[in-house]
Amino acid sequence: MKFKIFSGFLPIAALLLASSLEAQNFQQMPIASGLTSDVIANGIGSSAISTSTDVDGVSYAFVSRDFQVNASSTPLTYGLPVNRLINSVVASTPGLSYQLPDYNSSNSLKLSTQNSSGTITFTTPIPAFKLYMLATSGSGASTVSAVVNFTDGTSQTFTGVAVPDWYDNTGFAVQGFGRINRTNDNLEASTTNPRLYQILLTIGAGNQSKPIQSVTVTKTSSAQGHANIFAFSADAYSDCAAPTLNAVGTLTSSSADVSWTAPTGTIASSYDIFYSTTNTAPTSGTSPIITGITGTSTTIPNLNPNTTYYYWVRGNCSTGGTSQSVWSFSGTFKTLCGEVTSMFENFDSYTTGNIVPTCWVRLAGSGSQTITSTSPASGTRNIYQSTSSTATPTYVVLPAFSNINSGTSQLRFKARVSTGAPGSLIVGYVTNTADAATFVPLQTLTITNTSYTAAGSEYTVSVPNTVPVGARLAIRSTNDGKSYYWDDVYWEASTLSTSEVNANKKKLTIHPNPFKDVLYISEIEKVTSVTISDISGRVVRTIDNPTQEINLSLLNSGLYLVNLRMKDGTQYTVKAIKN
Repeated sequence: MKFKIFSGFLPIAALLLASSLEAQNFQQMPIASGLTSDVIANGIGSSAISTSTDVDGVSYAFVSRDFQVNASSTPLTYGLPVNRLINSVVASTPGLSYQLPDYNSSNSLKLSTQNSSGTITFTTPIPAFKLYMLATSGSGASTVSAVVNFTDGTSQTFTGVAVPDWYDNTGFAVQGFGRINRTNDNLEASTTNPRLYQILLTIGAGNQSKPIQSVTVTKTSSAQGHANIFAFSADAYSDCAAPTLNAVGTLTSSSADVSWTAPTGTIASSYDIFYSTTNTAPTSGTSPIITGITGTSTTIPNLNPNTTYYYWVRGNCSTGGTSQSVWSFSGTFKTLCGEVTSMFENFDSYTTGNIVPTCWVRLAGSGSQTITSTSPASGTRNIYQSTSSTATPTYVVLPAFSNINSGTSQLRFKARVSTGAPGSLIVGYVTNTADAATFVPLQTLTITNTSYTAAGSEYTVSVPNTVPVGARLAIRSTNDGKSYYWDDVYWEASTLSTSEVNANKKKLTIHPNPFKDVLYISEIEKVTSVTISDISGRVVRTIDNPTQEINLSLLNSGLYLVNLRMKDGTQYTVKAIKN
């Protein structure tokens, strides 16, 4: 199945993502006092030294991933995280996390006997709709009561609160971090046990605006279970409701007009916006990108062309301690096509069918012009053009290049003719993407019937500075009845001499490759700018006068082209993969 390249570009309409779920504002609640036992072995040395007691009453404690009996011990591949951050896996609370107490001090309120009790006091009291307790019970389940104490001296009591046994029960926030016997340092690893459970305490409507000062927990069951309470988090209360996003307005290649509606009864003095190329919702601790918007609309500027973005809005009200709303549900939009300075396109992201490649144009012509999986160059797809002696030539118009008339760039691609003697493809430009009569040829390429991997299968056209500003490069078929396949299309800086390229490569190294978040460039003092483009040619980052460390943590995983421009005027491009 093949698909034609249609003329023009259809913008993708802005979509509004909504949800019937109540917005949640999860916040950790750091503990100031009330923990009684150190039950987490950590660091180097016997577990009997780094803990004060066990979890279960029969010598077993938890273990941190950094625990080693001695310095020569094999590092653990399991254990509680060294940063003590627990991201809950409970499906109904996405984004909820807990901060475990310091492993070097008391980190559990352990309640072993009936009517034993303790009070956990929080560093910063906050009001909440819901309180989430991270707890477990060793050597059998426990039942506790919990008294939530508010700063005004009132309280709310929860009785019959079940704390499941630390093995094999449901409702866990985290599992499979292993345990250790304090008497002999024997480690037990498991991918499913032990478990810490997420226990919900729903605050009554009359108490939701009251800051929570502390929680008093009492073991009420007489069974042998040992209850351990480790941390609390809250769905924080706010009387400043989140705005509702409206449909996205005007889009350009670098901006988007967005607006929202304030909820009835909520008066915000200003609004903040966070946006990203990934649909990972911001939390209460996320710093907004645009702040202090006084109306209910704005333009998000400085965006990359042909890129999908997600955005969120929150309100800043004037109601004392609850003056900031949660973030709204997300909205999304895709910027329009715009001019780029470099490009790599292998068409592999497209399925066979009548779909136009993004930012390309199919101009007039009665011959076939499709993307096909037949005889691909280096992947799974390529452009296919064919004509007959009576067909009108077809034109494939490339995306817009801002430096098309620089005289320092070239078009490079692989091509072959299907059968028989060599044929011809003509590379030129059009000044009107809707009018084939504006096509001006630059170079006629003789395309041979050879493998894409064979010598001579790659063609290069240097584009002169006589090409008008605003023109678009195009590839035209000829009326010879042949079929042409072409792939791996680059718009790039003109090829340097071998000596120039080799000299720069000797001076510079880019590492690691693949990289995770940071790319390092040696001899950076010789580089004037670094341009990062994705494989479609969109420039995703430009850094003038760069430092040795290039932070690319906000980029999605994938293949990128890193173009280095040197102070001596030379430049070269290298591929880099972000994990």
